Amino acid sequence: MPQDRHRVATLGRSEDQDGITSGVVEDISPDGVARVVLNGETASCEASSIVRFASAAAAAEALLGRTVVVLRNAFMPPVILGAVAERLWDESAAAAPAQAQAKLPAGQPLAVQLDKRCLELEASDEIRLTCGKSSLLLRRDGTVIIKGVTITSRASQTNKIRGATVNIN
Repeated sequence: MPQDRHRVATLGRSEDQDGITSGVVEDISPDGVARVVLNGETASCEASSIVRFASAAAAAEALLGRTVVVLRNAFMPPVILGAVAERLWDESAAAAPAQAQAKLPAGQPLAVQLDKRCLELEASDEIRLTCGKSSLLLRRDGTVIIKGVTITSRASQTNKIRGATVNIN
């Protein structure tokens, strides 16, 4: 039992404060540590989080100044479990297309997986999509090259082929 008293005194709080509480994220340090003012307290403390973000900007937008649910435990610092929101989604965000931008080092491959309505890729010289023996190449001069073992074109209405000249074989 004396060992338990020493543990509580070292952490500066009693076991009756263990459990789930709320708090407000007051600050996020440059190295990604949140400072939270817990419910019923005036001073902020560092808190861990089960929520991870892609960037400092994303973390700040999601948490800074917001009410969060926090797990308090005498054995460790407080842990942020998530942000409190009145609604499960934001109607304006659902209607607006999501955008992401990335600057990649030359020669580094990029894999993208999205479930949004639109994916826009833009390049200054060319865009190439390749999968096995098939490819789609878009060049700066307007040239489009489609290659494949078998190419099928389907339309539920009119399928038009237009050009100054059309060569078949």
